[in-house]
Amino acid sequence: MIGEILVKKADDKGRILISSFKGKDVYIIDLGSGYFITDNKEVAEDVSRHASKAFSDEFLKLVEELSPEEVEEIVEKEVVNKVE
Repeated sequence: MIGEILVKKADDKGRILISSFKGKDVYIIDLGSGYFITDNKEVAEDVSRHASKAFSDEFLKLVEELSPEEVEEIVEKEVVNKVE
């Protein structure tokens, strides 16, 4: 059903079973906070283009709201986390 929330348990290898996609090529689009899954290539490409633009728009909006000092502090914290 459209809009229905499906809850699936991933196995030990991180796989989930969605029987409606059985035997089909499946396109998985990383949306940052989750995934969009479809067997339609055109829909996948469209979602991918829009997801990339939405991410860029939100990122730029966030950066514009931060002061230069806040941006520097965030970058420094991330660098330290990557080094540790």
